[in-house]
Amino acid sequence: MSDWLLPKLDDLREVIDGSKGDLLLCSPFVSTPALSMVTSHLPKTVDTVEFWTKLDPRDWLTGASDPEGLRDFLDQIEGRVDRVSVRHARHLHAKMIVSDGSKAIAGSANLTAGGFMRNLELVRIVTGNELDELRQVADSMRPQLSLIPKTELETFVAQCTVQVESKEALLDLIREEMPSVELNQSSIMPYKQFLTYLRSRRSKLSRDILTIATNADNNNNTGKVKQAFFGVQRFLQEYPNHRTLVERLSVGRWFDVMQSELASDWLEFLDQFSEEVNADFEYSMPTFRGYLPKSQGGTLVRGGGGSNQLKRVWPYVGRALRDQGYS
Repeated sequence: MSDWLLPKLDDLREVIDGSKGDLLLCSPFVSTPALSMVTSHLPKTVDTVEFWTKLDPRDWLTGASDPEGLRDFLDQIEGRVDRVSVRHARHLHAKMIVSDGSKAIAGSANLTAGGFMRNLELVRIVTGNELDELRQVADSMRPQLSLIPKTELETFVAQCTVQVESKEALLDLIREEMPSVELNQSSIMPYKQFLTYLRSRRSKLSRDILTIATNADNNNNTGKVKQAFFGVQRFLQEYPNHRTLVERLSVGRWFDVMQSELASDWLEFLDQFSEEVNADFEYSMPTFRGYLPKSQGGTLVRGGGGSNQLKRVWPYVGRALRDQGYS
């Protein structure tokens, strides 16, 4: 028997948790908050992950999808899963999460924050004989999608991220013309404004941050800079008693928060706001924490992460908020 329902993250977790060896994630659009949840709940028994999606730079430009998040997801599970593959179809519209467990999800919800956290979606929890039928349908669809090597995905992400400023300008225009009526977030500095502020500075550090943020050196770490900027900004909003100290940091060198008097409050902040997601400004605490090792309050268990980007960003966030009039 199968059930129709409005999807919640708990429903997605239940399907992911029930995976025994094979997992298929089919979603035209993806976002880092939902992918971070998959990473954190992926059972150790899973040895094969298939990801079907739609890779279109226009989706990235409008904020509908996040290929950087997909790339980071693949990097994070690479050491935990024996076989990982990505398939692409330009006209993919199907959404389903299918495992070799006892349940699957199929319906209108993409693997995004909107799909499972915000939008009004309708999905079916598929079980029993219908689950076997869904697996057969998936098998028939597979040859219609193109297998994308990881190198091609990296190239696609790099091509997208060099247009980061165009994307931020478009999103700013959307926010201006169609402001959110549900959230009061006027005190949040947009990422584009931070980049503009960095251009007005003349230090080597500001130039280094801009190089990474605009992907001028093809580093593919733009998302790490963006999430670090919002992470530090939110910390200073929740712990304003530290603003003076941060505003006075030297712009000539990196800042390691874990080697400072802010360390305990920083860890407390990351724990308290670990699930915060803001789709309007495109920041995600689960994503940010996924870039940081556990020693710094994150969830990263392997790989390079975003610690260096965070250390670079610290000295300028406090100054930017102060000089641009953000309380």
